[in-house]
Amino acid sequence: MKSSIYNGSAPVMPHAAERPAKVRQLSESQFRSLGLREVAYTRPALMEDDEIGCAIYAADGSLLAVVEDIETAWGAIVQNDMIPASLQ
Repeated sequence: MKSSIYNGSAPVMPHAAERPAKVRQLSESQFRSLGLREVAYTRPALMEDDEIGCAIYAADGSLLAVVEDIETAWGAIVQNDMIPASLQ
């Protein structure tokens, strides 16, 4: 949260744009877009050469890339300023 000073004192409540959304009031598409640019997850995938690789997906399930292994996938996620997430 950004800190601002107004009239010599810091505000108690964050600005409206910084307040967390009320999750129960989000539409399905809004909910699916949470973390879209910040979080990515991986799953095993079949590559073009019939080898097992690792697919990288955005938070909404959009395929971003398919790479050779989990280490490469996590490296690519971190390199692109995203947070890798494990799904169970």
